Amino acid sequence: MKSYDLEDEDEVSSKLQKPMKTCLVLSASFTFVYTAYLAIQNLQSSLNDEANLGVTSLCVLYGTIILFGPQAPLAMRLIGPKRVLALAWIIHCVYTASNFYPTWGTLVPSSALLGAIAGPMWTAQGIYITAAGEKHAAMTAARLHPEAYEKFTHVVLSRFNGIFFMFYELTQITGNLVSSLVLSESSYNSTQSSQDDIAVCGPNDCPSSGTSSNSTTSSIAKPEASVIYIMLSIFLGCNVCGLILTLFLLPNQPDNWSRKRSDSTPNQISSSAMEDLSQCFRMVLDGRMILLMPLFAAQAMAIGILYADYTKAYISCVIGIRWVGFVMTSYGLCTAVFAISINSFASRLGRRVLFVVAIVVDTGSLVAMLIWQPLGSESVAVYFLIPAVSGISEGIMQAQFNTLIGQVFAEKRSPAFAAYHTSKAVSFTLTFALSNFVCLRKRLYLSIALYTLGLLGYLVTEARLRRASVQSRNKKAAATEILSREVKIPD
Repeated sequence: MKSYDLEDEDEVSSKLQKPMKTCLVLSASFTFVYTAYLAIQNLQSSLNDEANLGVTSLCVLYGTIILFGPQAPLAMRLIGPKRVLALAWIIHCVYTASNFYPTWGTLVPSSALLGAIAGPMWTAQGIYITAAGEKHAAMTAARLHPEAYEKFTHVVLSRFNGIFFMFYELTQITGNLVSSLVLSESSYNSTQSSQDDIAVCGPNDCPSSGTSSNSTTSSIAKPEASVIYIMLSIFLGCNVCGLILTLFLLPNQPDNWSRKRSDSTPNQISSSAMEDLSQCFRMVLDGRMILLMPLFAAQAMAIGILYADYTKAYISCVIGIRWVGFVMTSYGLCTAVFAISINSFASRLGRRVLFVVAIVVDTGSLVAMLIWQPLGSESVAVYFLIPAVSGISEGIMQAQFNTLIGQVFAEKRSPAFAAYHTSKAVSFTLTFALSNFVCLRKRLYLSIALYTLGLLGYLVTEARLRRASVQSRNKKAAATEILSREVKIPD
Protein backbone atom coordinates (compact mmCIF):
# COMPACT_ATOMS: atom_id res chain seq x y z
CA MET A 1 0.00 0.00 0.00
CA LYS A 2 1.26 3.48 -0.87
CA SER A 3 2.70 5.37 2.09
CA TYR A 4 3.15 9.09 2.58
CA ASP A 5 6.78 8.28 3.40
CA LEU A 6 7.31 7.14 -0.20
CA GLU A 7 5.65 10.14 -1.86
CA ASP A 8 7.57 12.93 -3.42
CA GLU A 9 8.28 15.52 -0.73
CA ASP A 10 7.10 18.42 -2.90
CA GLU A 11 3.78 16.67 -3.53
CA VAL A 12 3.29 16.05 0.19
CA SER A 13 4.13 19.66 0.96
CA SER A 14 1.64 20.82 -1.66
CA LYS A 15 -1.11 18.66 -0.16
CA LEU A 16 -0.41 20.02 3.31
CA GLN A 17 -0.51 23.61 2.04
CA LYS A 18 -4.05 23.34 0.64
CA PRO A 19 -5.80 23.12 4.04
CA MET A 20 -3.62 25.98 5.32
CA LYS A 21 -4.51 28.08 2.27
CA THR A 22 -8.20 27.53 2.97
CA CYS A 23 -7.67 28.66 6.56
CA LEU A 24 -5.76 31.79 5.50
CA VAL A 25 -8.19 32.84 2.75
CA LEU A 26 -11.17 32.40 5.07
CA SER A 27 -9.35 34.34 7.79
CA ALA A 28 -8.48 37.20 5.43
CA SER A 29 -12.04 37.57 4.14
CA PHE A 30 -13.40 37.73 7.71
CA THR A 31 -10.69 40.25 8.56
CA PHE A 32 -11.84 42.68 5.89
CA VAL A 33 -15.54 42.34 6.63
CA TYR A 34 -15.27 42.43 10.42
CA THR A 35 -12.89 45.37 10.33
CA ALA A 36 -15.99 47.27 9.29
CA TYR A 37 -18.65 45.49 11.31
CA LEU A 38 -17.02 45.40 14.75
CA ALA A 39 -15.95 49.05 14.57
CA ILE A 40 -19.50 50.07 13.65
CA GLN A 41 -20.89 47.85 16.41
CA ASN A 42 -18.63 49.47 19.00
CA LEU A 43 -19.95 52.90 17.99
CA GLN A 44 -23.66 52.06 17.68
CA SER A 45 -24.59 52.88 21.28
CA SER A 46 -22.76 56.22 21.09
CA LEU A 47 -23.41 57.45 17.53
CA ASN A 48 -27.04 56.33 17.26
CA ASP A 49 -28.19 56.90 20.82
CA GLU A 50 -31.37 58.84 20.04
CA ALA A 51 -34.26 56.73 21.35
CA ASN A 52 -31.71 53.93 21.78
CA LEU A 53 -31.72 53.28 18.02
CA GLY A 54 -28.17 51.87 18.01
CA VAL A 55 -28.67 49.41 20.87
CA THR A 56 -32.13 48.47 19.60
CA SER A 57 -30.70 47.68 16.16
CA LEU A 58 -28.17 45.38 17.82
CA CYS A 59 -30.99 43.74 19.75
CA VAL A 60 -32.88 43.17 16.48
CA LEU A 61 -29.73 41.81 14.83
CA TYR A 62 -29.07 39.20 17.48
CA GLY A 63 -32.76 38.48 17.95
CA THR A 64 -33.00 37.58 14.27
CA ILE A 65 -30.09 35.19 14.71
CA ILE A 66 -32.25 33.32 17.22
CA LEU A 67 -35.02 32.90 14.65
CA PHE A 68 -32.85 31.92 11.70
CA GLY A 69 -29.91 30.25 13.43
CA PRO A 70 -31.60 26.83 13.54
CA GLN A 71 -31.94 26.96 9.74
CA ALA A 72 -28.17 27.13 9.23
CA PRO A 73 -27.85 23.42 8.28
CA LEU A 74 -30.58 23.90 5.65
CA ALA A 75 -28.69 26.84 4.15
CA MET A 76 -25.59 24.67 4.01
CA ARG A 77 -27.49 21.96 2.15
CA LEU A 78 -29.31 24.27 -0.27
CA ILE A 79 -26.57 26.63 -1.41
CA GLY A 80 -23.38 25.41 0.23
CA PRO A 81 -20.98 27.17 2.61
CA LYS A 82 -19.20 29.27 -0.02
CA ARG A 83 -22.39 30.86 -1.35
CA VAL A 84 -23.56 31.42 2.21
CA LEU A 85 -20.38 33.39 2.92
CA ALA A 86 -20.69 35.40 -0.30
CA LEU A 87 -24.32 36.27 0.50
CA ALA A 88 -23.29 37.24 4.03
CA TRP A 89 -20.69 39.70 2.73
CA ILE A 90 -23.24 41.29 0.37
CA ILE A 91 -25.60 41.80 3.32
CA HIS A 92 -22.73 43.31 5.31
CA CYS A 93 -22.36 45.84 2.48
CA VAL A 94 -26.06 46.69 2.83
CA TYR A 95 -25.72 47.03 6.61
CA THR A 96 -22.73 49.36 6.35
CA ALA A 97 -24.53 51.46 3.73
CA SER A 98 -27.58 51.80 6.00
CA ASN A 99 -25.41 53.56 8.58
CA PHE A 100 -24.96 56.49 6.17
CA TYR A 101 -28.57 57.38 6.97
CA PRO A 102 -29.44 55.60 10.24
CA THR A 103 -33.18 55.61 10.85
CA TRP A 104 -35.69 53.07 12.08
CA GLY A 105 -36.53 52.36 8.44
CA THR A 106 -32.94 51.70 7.31
CA LEU A 107 -30.82 50.49 10.22
CA VAL A 108 -33.34 48.09 11.77
CA PRO A 109 -34.22 46.18 8.53
CA SER A 110 -30.55 45.87 7.54
CA SER A 111 -29.77 44.62 11.04
CA ALA A 112 -32.50 41.99 10.66
CA LEU A 113 -30.99 40.83 7.35
CA LEU A 114 -27.56 40.63 8.93
CA GLY A 115 -28.93 38.60 11.81
CA ALA A 116 -30.69 36.22 9.43
CA ILE A 117 -27.44 35.32 7.65
CA ALA A 118 -25.17 35.31 10.72
CA GLY A 119 -26.02 31.78 11.87
CA PRO A 120 -25.39 30.16 8.47
CA MET A 121 -22.27 32.31 8.03
CA TRP A 122 -20.63 31.15 11.26
CA THR A 123 -21.73 27.57 10.63
CA ALA A 124 -20.00 27.75 7.24
CA GLN A 125 -16.88 29.12 8.93
CA GLY A 126 -16.85 26.26 11.43
CA ILE A 127 -17.31 23.69 8.66
CA TYR A 128 -14.46 25.11 6.56
CA ILE A 129 -11.99 25.34 9.46
CA THR A 130 -12.87 21.92 10.91
CA ALA A 131 -12.67 20.18 7.52
CA ALA A 132 -9.36 21.84 6.66
CA GLY A 133 -7.90 21.05 10.09
CA GLU A 134 -8.98 17.41 10.00
CA LYS A 135 -7.52 16.93 6.52
CA HIS A 136 -4.21 18.47 7.60
CA ALA A 137 -4.16 16.33 10.77
CA ALA A 138 -4.96 13.14 8.84
CA MET A 139 -2.12 13.68 6.37
CA THR A 140 0.32 14.61 9.13
CA ALA A 141 -0.64 11.60 11.27
CA ALA A 142 -0.39 9.23 8.29
CA ARG A 143 3.17 10.37 7.66
CA LEU A 144 4.43 10.54 11.22
CA HIS A 145 2.33 8.67 13.76
CA PRO A 146 -0.93 7.05 12.51
CA GLU A 147 -2.11 5.92 15.97
CA ALA A 148 -1.87 9.50 17.29
CA TYR A 149 -4.57 10.87 14.96
CA GLU A 150 -6.79 12.13 17.81
CA LYS A 151 -3.92 14.06 19.37
CA PHE A 152 -2.92 15.53 16.00
CA THR A 153 -6.54 16.52 15.37
CA HIS A 154 -6.79 18.43 18.66
CA VAL A 155 -3.49 20.23 18.09
CA VAL A 156 -4.17 21.09 14.43
CA LEU A 157 -7.75 22.23 15.09
CA SER A 158 -6.47 24.41 17.92
CA ARG A 159 -3.83 25.85 15.60
CA PHE A 160 -6.22 26.49 12.70
CA ASN A 161 -8.87 28.01 14.96
CA GLY A 162 -6.15 30.04 16.65
CA ILE A 163 -4.97 31.39 13.29
CA PHE A 164 -8.52 32.25 12.23
CA PHE A 165 -9.42 34.02 15.45
CA MET A 166 -6.10 35.84 15.53
CA PHE A 167 -7.03 37.38 12.17
CA TYR A 168 -10.60 37.87 13.33
CA GLU A 169 -9.61 39.71 16.48
CA LEU A 170 -7.10 41.83 14.56
CA THR A 171 -10.20 43.50 13.14
CA GLN A 172 -10.70 45.09 16.55
CA ILE A 173 -7.36 46.80 15.93
CA THR A 174 -7.78 47.75 12.28
CA GLY A 175 -11.42 48.80 12.52
CA ASN A 176 -11.06 50.74 15.75
CA LEU A 177 -7.92 52.51 14.57
CA VAL A 178 -9.71 53.59 11.41
CA SER A 179 -12.71 54.87 13.38
CA SER A 180 -10.72 56.78 15.99
CA LEU A 181 -8.21 58.23 13.53
CA VAL A 182 -11.02 59.49 11.31
CA LEU A 183 -13.14 60.77 14.20
CA SER A 184 -10.11 62.53 15.69
CA GLU A 185 -9.96 64.70 12.56
CA SER A 186 -13.38 66.10 13.38
CA SER A 187 -13.74 69.55 14.90
CA TYR A 188 -16.62 68.54 17.18
CA ASN A 189 -16.49 69.31 20.89
CA SER A 190 -14.85 66.25 22.46
CA THR A 191 -14.20 67.66 25.91
CA GLN A 192 -14.87 65.57 28.98
CA SER A 193 -18.31 65.39 30.52
CA SER A 194 -19.28 67.40 33.59
CA GLN A 195 -19.11 65.85 37.04
CA ASP A 196 -22.92 65.62 37.17
CA ASP A 197 -22.92 63.58 33.99
CA ILE A 198 -20.01 61.42 35.14
CA ALA A 199 -21.92 60.51 38.31
CA VAL A 200 -24.27 58.36 36.23
CA CYS A 201 -21.50 56.80 34.14
CA GLY A 202 -19.73 53.49 34.76
CA PRO A 203 -21.58 50.85 36.83
CA ASN A 204 -24.19 53.47 37.78
CA ASP A 205 -25.48 53.48 34.20
CA CYS A 206 -29.24 52.96 34.45
CA PRO A 207 -32.10 53.63 32.04
CA SER A 208 -33.80 55.65 34.77
CA SER A 209 -30.69 57.76 35.41
CA GLY A 210 -30.47 58.86 31.81
CA THR A 211 -27.31 57.14 30.71
CA SER A 212 -29.27 54.91 28.44
CA SER A 213 -31.78 57.50 27.36
CA ASN A 214 -31.74 61.25 27.95
CA SER A 215 -29.24 63.07 30.18
CA THR A 216 -26.03 61.18 29.56
CA THR A 217 -26.91 60.52 25.94
CA SER A 218 -27.34 64.21 25.24
CA SER A 219 -23.89 64.92 26.72
CA ILE A 220 -22.06 62.75 24.16
CA ALA A 221 -20.73 65.08 21.46
CA LYS A 222 -21.13 63.81 17.89
CA PRO A 223 -18.75 64.23 14.93
CA GLU A 224 -19.85 66.02 11.75
CA ALA A 225 -21.77 63.94 9.23
CA SER A 226 -19.04 64.34 6.60
CA VAL A 227 -16.49 62.74 8.91
CA ILE A 228 -18.80 59.80 9.61
CA TYR A 229 -19.34 59.35 5.86
CA ILE A 230 -15.58 59.12 5.26
CA MET A 231 -15.30 56.42 7.93
CA LEU A 232 -18.25 54.45 6.54
CA SER A 233 -16.89 54.66 2.98
CA ILE A 234 -13.66 53.03 4.13
CA PHE A 235 -15.63 50.28 5.86
CA LEU A 236 -17.78 49.68 2.76
CA GLY A 237 -14.59 49.18 0.75
CA CYS A 238 -13.44 46.58 3.29
CA ASN A 239 -16.68 44.64 2.80
CA VAL A 240 -16.13 44.56 -0.97
CA CYS A 241 -12.56 43.24 -0.51
CA GLY A 242 -13.83 40.39 1.68
CA LEU A 243 -16.42 39.48 -0.94
CA ILE A 244 -13.80 39.37 -3.72
CA LEU A 245 -11.51 37.10 -1.70
CA THR A 246 -14.33 34.67 -0.98
CA LEU A 247 -15.57 34.53 -4.57
CA PHE A 248 -12.21 33.97 -6.23
CA LEU A 249 -9.89 32.26 -3.73
CA LEU A 250 -11.97 30.16 -1.32
CA PRO A 251 -12.55 26.50 -2.36
CA ASN A 252 -16.08 25.83 -3.58
CA GLN A 253 -16.62 23.04 -1.06
CA PRO A 254 -14.74 22.00 2.09
CA ASP A 255 -13.02 18.63 2.01
CA ASN A 256 -14.98 15.65 3.35
CA TRP A 257 -18.26 17.59 3.24
CA SER A 258 -21.34 17.16 1.06
CA ARG A 259 -24.52 19.21 1.08
CA LYS A 260 -26.61 16.49 -0.63
CA ARG A 261 -28.90 18.90 -2.44
CA SER A 262 -28.98 17.60 -6.00
CA ASP A 263 -32.39 16.86 -7.53
CA SER A 264 -34.23 17.74 -4.34
CA THR A 265 -38.00 18.21 -4.70
CA PRO A 266 -39.89 20.97 -2.81
CA ASN A 267 -41.32 18.34 -0.48
CA GLN A 268 -37.87 16.96 0.20
CA ILE A 269 -36.53 20.46 0.89
CA SER A 270 -39.44 21.18 3.24
CA SER A 271 -38.92 17.87 5.00
CA SER A 272 -35.21 18.57 5.25
CA ALA A 273 -35.89 22.00 6.75
CA MET A 274 -38.11 20.50 9.42
CA GLU A 275 -35.52 17.81 10.13
CA ASP A 276 -32.75 20.42 10.46
CA LEU A 277 -34.92 22.49 12.78
CA SER A 278 -35.71 19.39 14.79
CA GLN A 279 -32.01 18.47 14.98
CA CYS A 280 -31.10 21.94 16.21
CA PHE A 281 -33.76 21.87 18.93
CA ARG A 282 -32.74 18.35 19.91
CA MET A 283 -29.17 19.59 20.11
CA VAL A 284 -30.26 22.44 22.40
CA LEU A 285 -31.87 19.81 24.65
CA ASP A 286 -28.84 17.52 24.47
CA GLY A 287 -27.40 17.06 27.95
CA ARG A 288 -23.90 17.87 26.70
CA MET A 289 -25.08 21.17 25.20
CA ILE A 290 -27.09 22.09 28.31
CA LEU A 291 -23.94 21.76 30.40
CA LEU A 292 -22.06 24.14 28.10
CA MET A 293 -24.77 26.74 27.50
CA PRO A 294 -24.17 28.77 30.69
CA LEU A 295 -20.55 29.21 29.59
CA PHE A 296 -21.60 30.23 26.06
CA ALA A 297 -24.13 32.66 27.54
CA ALA A 298 -21.71 34.17 30.05
CA GLN A 299 -19.04 34.82 27.44
CA ALA A 300 -21.54 36.35 25.00
CA MET A 301 -23.02 38.56 27.71
CA ALA A 302 -19.58 39.76 28.78
CA ILE A 303 -18.74 40.68 25.18
CA GLY A 304 -22.09 42.43 24.75
CA ILE A 305 -21.47 44.50 27.88
CA LEU A 306 -18.00 45.42 26.64
CA TYR A 307 -19.19 46.42 23.15
CA ALA A 308 -22.32 48.36 24.11
CA ASP A 309 -21.95 49.39 27.75
CA TYR A 310 -18.24 49.83 28.35
CA THR A 311 -17.84 51.86 25.15
CA LYS A 312 -20.69 54.17 26.13
CA ALA A 313 -20.83 54.24 29.95
CA TYR A 314 -17.07 54.18 30.61
CA ILE A 315 -15.51 55.77 27.49
CA SER A 316 -17.90 58.06 25.57
CA CYS A 317 -19.64 59.18 28.76
CA VAL A 318 -16.40 60.19 30.49
CA ILE A 319 -13.53 60.90 28.06
CA GLY A 320 -15.31 61.24 24.71
CA ILE A 321 -16.43 59.18 21.72
CA ARG A 322 -13.17 59.69 19.82
CA TRP A 323 -11.44 57.42 22.38
CA VAL A 324 -13.74 54.43 21.75
CA GLY A 325 -11.68 53.08 18.87
CA PHE A 326 -8.32 53.67 20.50
CA VAL A 327 -9.36 51.98 23.76
CA MET A 328 -10.98 49.00 22.05
CA THR A 329 -7.80 48.49 20.04
CA SER A 330 -6.22 47.10 23.21
CA TYR A 331 -8.97 44.48 23.28
CA GLY A 332 -8.28 43.45 19.70
CA LEU A 333 -4.52 43.37 20.19
CA CYS A 334 -4.64 41.14 23.28
CA THR A 335 -7.23 38.87 21.71
CA ALA A 336 -5.19 38.41 18.54
CA VAL A 337 -1.94 37.76 20.41
CA PHE A 338 -3.47 35.21 22.77
CA ALA A 339 -5.52 33.49 20.06
CA ILE A 340 -2.33 32.36 18.36
CA SER A 341 0.20 32.19 21.22
CA ILE A 342 -1.88 30.30 23.79
CA ASN A 343 -2.84 27.65 21.26
CA SER A 344 0.82 26.91 20.63
CA PHE A 345 0.79 25.46 24.16
CA ALA A 346 -2.46 23.51 23.65
CA SER A 347 -0.71 20.14 23.47
CA ARG A 348 1.18 20.79 26.74
CA LEU A 349 -1.29 22.76 28.84
CA GLY A 350 -4.43 21.02 27.65
CA ARG A 351 -7.80 22.57 26.91
CA ARG A 352 -9.00 22.41 30.53
CA VAL A 353 -6.24 24.69 31.82
CA LEU A 354 -6.81 27.15 28.97
CA PHE A 355 -10.54 27.38 29.66
CA VAL A 356 -10.15 27.80 33.42
CA VAL A 357 -7.62 30.60 32.92
CA ALA A 358 -9.90 32.31 30.39
CA ILE A 359 -12.97 32.11 32.65
CA VAL A 360 -11.11 33.45 35.70
CA VAL A 361 -9.60 36.31 33.69
CA ASP A 362 -12.90 37.38 32.11
CA THR A 363 -14.74 37.16 35.42
CA GLY A 364 -12.03 39.38 36.88
CA SER A 365 -12.67 42.04 34.23
CA LEU A 366 -16.39 42.00 35.07
CA VAL A 367 -15.63 42.42 38.77
CA ALA A 368 -13.36 45.36 37.93
CA MET A 369 -16.18 47.04 35.99
CA LEU A 370 -18.45 46.44 38.95
CA ILE A 371 -16.25 48.19 41.52
CA TRP A 372 -14.67 50.94 39.38
CA GLN A 373 -16.41 54.32 39.15
CA PRO A 374 -14.64 56.35 36.41
CA LEU A 375 -14.07 59.99 37.34
CA GLY A 376 -12.42 61.36 34.23
CA SER A 377 -9.38 62.46 36.23
CA GLU A 378 -7.59 59.12 35.81
CA SER A 379 -4.88 58.60 33.25
CA VAL A 380 -6.41 57.65 29.91
CA ALA A 381 -4.26 54.50 30.02
CA VAL A 382 -6.51 53.12 32.79
CA TYR A 383 -9.41 52.84 30.34
CA PHE A 384 -7.36 50.43 28.21
CA LEU A 385 -6.94 47.85 30.99
CA ILE A 386 -10.39 46.21 31.11
CA PRO A 387 -10.64 45.68 27.32
CA ALA A 388 -7.07 44.32 27.34
CA VAL A 389 -7.86 41.79 30.09
CA SER A 390 -11.11 40.82 28.35
CA GLY A 391 -9.12 40.33 25.16
CA ILE A 392 -6.90 37.74 26.84
CA SER A 393 -9.96 35.65 27.72
CA GLU A 394 -11.54 36.13 24.30
CA GLY A 395 -8.37 35.06 22.52
CA ILE A 396 -8.31 31.79 24.41
CA MET A 397 -12.01 30.94 24.32
CA GLN A 398 -12.89 31.78 20.72
CA ALA A 399 -10.53 29.18 19.30
CA GLN A 400 -11.13 26.63 22.06
CA PHE A 401 -14.93 26.80 21.75
CA ASN A 402 -14.80 25.60 18.15
CA THR A 403 -12.30 22.89 19.05
CA LEU A 404 -14.48 21.76 21.96
CA ILE A 405 -17.65 21.61 19.87
CA GLY A 406 -15.86 19.84 17.04
CA GLN A 407 -14.80 17.04 19.40
CA VAL A 408 -17.75 16.79 21.79
CA PHE A 409 -20.29 16.74 18.94
CA ALA A 410 -18.18 14.97 16.31
CA GLU A 411 -21.19 13.05 14.99
CA LYS A 412 -23.47 16.13 14.62
CA ARG A 413 -21.23 19.11 14.02
CA SER A 414 -23.51 21.15 11.77
CA PRO A 415 -26.49 21.29 14.19
CA ALA A 416 -24.06 21.67 17.10
CA PHE A 417 -22.42 24.75 15.59
CA ALA A 418 -25.88 26.12 14.76
CA ALA A 419 -27.08 25.56 18.34
CA TYR A 420 -23.89 27.12 19.72
CA HIS A 421 -24.26 30.32 17.70
CA THR A 422 -28.00 30.46 18.38
CA SER A 423 -27.41 30.23 22.14
CA LYS A 424 -24.85 33.03 21.93
CA ALA A 425 -27.34 35.11 19.95
CA VAL A 426 -29.94 34.66 22.68
CA SER A 427 -27.43 35.97 25.21
CA PHE A 428 -26.48 38.96 23.05
CA THR A 429 -30.14 39.79 22.47
CA LEU A 430 -30.98 39.62 26.17
CA THR A 431 -27.92 41.73 27.00
CA PHE A 432 -28.90 44.51 24.59
CA ALA A 433 -32.60 44.27 25.46
CA LEU A 434 -31.94 44.41 29.20
CA SER A 435 -29.88 47.59 28.74
CA ASN A 436 -33.19 49.42 28.18
CA PHE A 437 -34.64 48.21 31.49
CA VAL A 438 -31.93 46.97 33.87
CA CYS A 439 -29.02 48.87 35.38
CA LEU A 440 -25.53 47.88 34.29
CA ARG A 441 -24.56 46.87 37.83
CA LYS A 442 -27.25 44.16 37.93
CA ARG A 443 -26.28 42.87 34.49
CA LEU A 444 -22.68 42.56 35.66
CA TYR A 445 -23.82 40.45 38.61
CA LEU A 446 -25.82 38.24 36.24
CA SER A 447 -22.84 37.71 33.93
CA ILE A 448 -20.59 36.75 36.85
CA ALA A 449 -23.20 34.23 38.08
CA LEU A 450 -23.44 32.69 34.60
CA TYR A 451 -19.67 32.29 34.46
CA THR A 452 -19.77 30.40 37.76
CA LEU A 453 -22.36 27.97 36.39
CA GLY A 454 -20.49 27.79 33.11
CA LEU A 455 -17.26 26.75 34.77
CA LEU A 456 -18.99 23.91 36.60
CA GLY A 457 -20.72 22.71 33.43
CA TYR A 458 -17.51 22.82 31.44
CA LEU A 459 -15.55 20.80 34.01
CA VAL A 460 -18.27 18.12 34.01
CA THR A 461 -18.15 18.03 30.18
CA GLU A 462 -14.38 17.56 30.14
CA ALA A 463 -14.62 14.79 32.75
CA ARG A 464 -17.20 12.95 30.65
CA LEU A 465 -15.14 13.43 27.49
CA ARG A 466 -12.03 12.05 29.15
CA ARG A 467 -13.91 9.05 30.55
CA ALA A 468 -15.37 8.28 27.11
CA SER A 469 -11.91 8.53 25.56
CA VAL A 470 -10.44 6.10 28.11
CA GLN A 471 -13.29 3.64 27.56
CA SER A 472 -12.80 3.84 23.79
CA ARG A 473 -9.07 3.14 24.09
CA ASN A 474 -9.73 0.20 26.43
CA LYS A 475 -12.25 -1.30 23.99
CA LYS A 476 -9.81 -0.95 21.10
CA ALA A 477 -7.02 -2.53 23.14
CA ALA A 478 -9.28 -5.41 24.16
CA ALA A 479 -10.44 -5.94 20.57
CA THR A 480 -6.84 -5.93 19.33
CA GLU A 481 -5.82 -8.46 21.97
CA ILE A 482 -8.71 -10.78 21.08
CA LEU A 483 -7.92 -10.49 17.38
CA SER A 484 -4.25 -11.28 17.96
CA ARG A 485 -5.21 -14.41 19.91
CA GLU A 486 -7.56 -15.57 17.15
CA VAL A 487 -4.99 -15.23 14.37
CA LYS A 488 -2.10 -16.72 16.37
CA ILE A 489 -0.83 -19.86 14.63
CA PRO A 490 -0.49 -22.81 17.03
CA ASP A 491 2.76 -24.75 17.15
